[in-house]
Amino acid sequence: MKFGHLDNITNIDFSLPPDHPMTVQILNKKPVKKPQIYSGLAEWGNDGFPGKIYPKGTKSKDFLRLYAEQFNSIEQNMTLYRIPTRTMVEGWTSVVPKEFLFCPKVSQPIVQVKPLGRNTAALAEFFDSMHAYGDHLGTVFMQMHPTFSPTRYDDLLNFFDLWDASLPLAVELRHQDWFSNPELLNTLFEEMRKRKIGTVITDTAGRRDATHMCLTTPSAFIRYDGNELHPTDFTRLDAWAEHLKHWIDHGLQTVYFFYHTPTKALTPEMSNHFLTRMNKLCGLDLPLAKILVEPKLEL
Repeated sequence: MKFGHLDNITNIDFSLPPDHPMTVQILNKKPVKKPQIYSGLAEWGNDGFPGKIYPKGTKSKDFLRLYAEQFNSIEQNMTLYRIPTRTMVEGWTSVVPKEFLFCPKVSQPIVQVKPLGRNTAALAEFFDSMHAYGDHLGTVFMQMHPTFSPTRYDDLLNFFDLWDASLPLAVELRHQDWFSNPELLNTLFEEMRKRKIGTVITDTAGRRDATHMCLTTPSAFIRYDGNELHPTDFTRLDAWAEHLKHWIDHGLQTVYFFYHTPTKALTPEMSNHFLTRMNKLCGLDLPLAKILVEPKLEL
């Protein structure tokens, strides 16, 4: 994840901001005894995974099957670049366990045009493919281009009206002007709450404003950008685990937590650290990835 990533993180304040007022409204219920925690990476096909979390020499056709034995979810970035066919989706879902969830990105022909959803044929094709995931569909993830500013507020709301409401959706905003205009942002969050559309919270060094801590549904979708297993990566993950435990104690039902760092083969260590902490805090038994070779770090 290049968005907001910094090579030099000296003097970055990684502390999590206070909860947004809407989060307090959403999470005003009893503790959830069995929260659904979905933890995963951005891809299953990284060249650094064979010999690391897959046996050495693993063929690419076996990557997804082996990935799904280690993780229970995937942030499926590949769908940004093309709308998957039903045949592709059915092939993916046929090799994963029944509890495994995909979180596909909305494809470029839909999300990177003016107005949003202008290509109605592509939108219909995308909806059809999303339904092909069946019970393996987690939350569809709509990543707005960094140039998508509040000047297109009405465009975004109109797109929400085009969206198939039977498909769960979460939206990641990137343009700085969204976060510099709290009144407008709060109005948008309220519209999303009414439509049961979730937010994406992005935790990255260079854009602390994107860690907005606003939930519009009782589900949290977090994209976490680390720094090559720097010690701060783990203290930040600890802070997230503590905060999510607090949210779970107030009614948070579902967590999607996805890991990024420039060397993608280092992300399994992040997942294991986070899940170990969540298991301890929440009394869960989430399985960890089996790391075959530990990294040699030069920090």
